[in-house]
Amino acid sequence: MRTFYLIPSLLSAFCLTYAGDSTAQKSNAFAVTGSTKGDITWSTVRQIDLSTGLELRSIYSPKDKPAILDAMSGTRVNGAATAPTETLVAATAYDSKTNRLFFTPMHSNELRYFDLSKGTNAVYYVGNTALKSFEEKSEADVITRMCFGADGYGYALTNDANHLIRFTSGSKITISDLGSVKDGEDNENISIRNLCTSWGGDMIADAMGNLYVISMKKNVFKINPQTMVADYIGAIDNMPADYTINGAAVDDKGKVVVSSATRTDNYYSVDLSTLQASAVPKKGNDVYNASDLASGHLAYEDVSDAKVNPAVNVTGNSAVSVYPNPVITRSFQVAFDKVSTATQTIQLSTVSGGSVLTKVINVSAKSITQITLPASVRSGVYIIKVSDGTGKVTYSGKVVVY
Repeated sequence: MRTFYLIPSLLSAFCLTYAGDSTAQKSNAFAVTGSTKGDITWSTVRQIDLSTGLELRSIYSPKDKPAILDAMSGTRVNGAATAPTETLVAATAYDSKTNRLFFTPMHSNELRYFDLSKGTNAVYYVGNTALKSFEEKSEADVITRMCFGADGYGYALTNDANHLIRFTSGSKITISDLGSVKDGEDNENISIRNLCTSWGGDMIADAMGNLYVISMKKNVFKINPQTMVADYIGAIDNMPADYTINGAAVDDKGKVVVSSATRTDNYYSVDLSTLQASAVPKKGNDVYNASDLASGHLAYEDVSDAKVNPAVNVTGNSAVSVYPNPVITRSFQVAFDKVSTATQTIQLSTVSGGSVLTKVINVSAKSITQITLPASVRSGVYIIKVSDGTGKVTYSGKVVVY
């Protein structure tokens, strides 16, 4: 029996009473649209210019008849259950390294992709591993958010955030269900799981390893995929109240461009640091309403190479080295070049003196220990102090956490 899912307009009504080459460079992105502007049959894939809303080329439309190939073997799939986008699509992710555009239809348990390095005459179905390792029972289980992270993995998230799924892109695709995303302790009444505030929308990533869910109702959550915690950042401001967000992609200027699955009047550019939105100038009267957007850019990717490639940024002295600093992936290394005693104590505290962690270790010269930050640690500046068994400070300095 086919299950039907709430489209954005119906979901808005339901929650009305709630208070509360490389192909994708520059500002190019991929959009899932209808056959024409205003059509809500989200089965056509286009490449668009985010800065103007204009179509650059067609990637796929239902009238096309591409070969359907098995992703593992490359052989033709006979009797494929559905055409590539037959049951509509609300989740795509572009991997700039392999030039692949991944997607999953809403009524499907299958990861699929276009290998744009080989053109658009074939669609690859990942048939050896299911995208969902669970039975889809309702719209809560539908994947509507997808992106590639700074770590090179693809991520997909169900509406209810009970399943954050990670997948690889390469000769052998692997898929892992990381489990449920937890609410940050300060989220209060805005939960990542709430239907009326947090379902739908899209997901983007930043250069520091974080994921961002931008919900249909304009609420933004920052997810650390290592701790599986979603912290509520706030709501996007300066947009029409009835504008639903369904697609999001980062442009070449680091701004997040968002689209609506039903409205054709404007795309909006969002400053992720302030959550202020402004209408994107357009060429023509309308833009394509899009159920999803995907680009090859990351938020904050204009940070220095030392931040993106943290191993090159080492702080310390002749006795101790701390790296990477800034800390991007929730852990860092402390290397001991010289030690006066075998026992060393590593203390991390806030700038105001509050204790974050203390770790007592036995070391020898040229040894390295890894420090994993507690889930409660937020972005900011922290003080690290390393002392020997007599209490003498071996090293003291600052650690920046992104």
